[in-house]
Amino acid sequence: MSPKLKILFVDDEPHILEALSQLFDTLYDVHTANSGAEAIEYVRQTPDIAIVVSDQRMPQMKGIDVLKNIKAISPDTVRILLTGYADADAILDSVNVGEVFRYIKKPWNTEQIREVISLAAMTYTTRKKAKESSASAQKPAQPQPAPQSTNTITAAMEQLLKQKSVEETFFTKLSDTHKAGSTEEVFERAFLSKSGKPKILVVDDEQGVLVALSQLLSDEYEVITCQSADEAVKLLEQDSFVTLLLTDQRMPKKTGTELLIDSREIAPLVPKVLITAYTDVEDVIRLINEGQIFRYIQKPWNPEKLRETIAEAVMLYKHQITSHLSSRTESERAADKIKDASTTANAQPSPDDALAKLKALSELAKKST
Repeated sequence: MSPKLKILFVDDEPHILEALSQLFDTLYDVHTANSGAEAIEYVRQTPDIAIVVSDQRMPQMKGIDVLKNIKAISPDTVRILLTGYADADAILDSVNVGEVFRYIKKPWNTEQIREVISLAAMTYTTRKKAKESSASAQKPAQPQPAPQSTNTITAAMEQLLKQKSVEETFFTKLSDTHKAGSTEEVFERAFLSKSGKPKILVVDDEQGVLVALSQLLSDEYEVITCQSADEAVKLLEQDSFVTLLLTDQRMPKKTGTELLIDSREIAPLVPKVLITAYTDVEDVIRLINEGQIFRYIQKPWNPEKLRETIAEAVMLYKHQITSHLSSRTESERAADKIKDASTTANAQPSPDDALAKLKALSELAKKST
C-alpha cells in the first residue's frame, strides 16, 4: 500500500485545525502548526510535505510570508492560502510573493476544499514523478493521491487531464512547427523575433498606455500590441509563441481576467501579468484559481520593477519550455530504442523455428548414414 501524502495545516485557531484534520485525516498524513514559525521549522525538518494550507491572518507572521518561506525551503510543496477576510494586500502578495496554487475563502465549502486539495495532491504527485522518472532506475513506491469521493476525484482529474491535454497540444504544435535543432535553437526560432528579441504581447484599450509600454520595453523585447482582448485572442491563435502576456484589467467587452483565462487554451504556460489602476480583489482570486496569474502590477507602474518582472518571467518561461522539449526528446529516444529492440527480437528465429530446423537436420543425417 502506498504511503499517504503529507499535508500541513497552519492556523492560530485550534478549532480550525481540528476541523481540517477531521476532514482529511483518513485521506492524508495530516500535520498541524499553530504559527508560521512552527510551520516553517516543521517543513525544514520534513521536506517531503506535499501540501501546505495556511491561514492568512495570524499573529507575528502572515500566511503569505509563511508560504514564501516554505517555497524557499521546499519549492515542490503545493501552497494554498486560506482566509476569512477580503484582504486585498494578502491576495496581491499571494500573486507577487508567494505564488500560491489556490486561494480558499473561509467558511469553506466542503466539496470545494476537497476538490482543491485533491487537485493539489495530483499536481504534486505528477511533478514529483516527472522529476524522478528514469528509464533504467528502479524507484521506490511514490505516495499517491488519497482516495476521494467519486465526484471529487473525477472533477480534480478532469481539470488535471484537461490542462495536460492543452499543454501537450501546444508542445506538439511547437515541435511540428520547429522540428530540427537543439532545444535552444527551437526556442529562438519560435519565441524570438527576426531581430533576436523575445516576443511579448501587450493588451490595453488606451493607445497612450501601449505607446508608453512599447517605448519602455522595445529595446529588449519585440513588443506586439493589441487594443482589445478579442484582438489578442485572434493574434494568439495565429502565433501562440510569445514569451509574455501583459494585459490591462478593465477593458470594453472582455476584461483582462477573461483574456488571461481564455489564453490558457492557446498558450497554456506563457507567463500572465495583469496590470491595472484598480484593486479588483475578486478578479485576482479568480485568476489565482483559474488563470494561474504570474504577477499583478498596479498603475502607475514603476518602470524598473516592471522591467525586472518581465525579465524574470521570460527567463523562467524559457527554462520551462527548453526543459520540456529536452524531456520530450529523451522520451522519443527511449521509445525508439524500445521499438528497435522489439524489431530485432522479432527478427530472431523463434524457439519453435529453431527446433524444426534441428529436426530437419537430424532426419537428413539419418538418411545420409
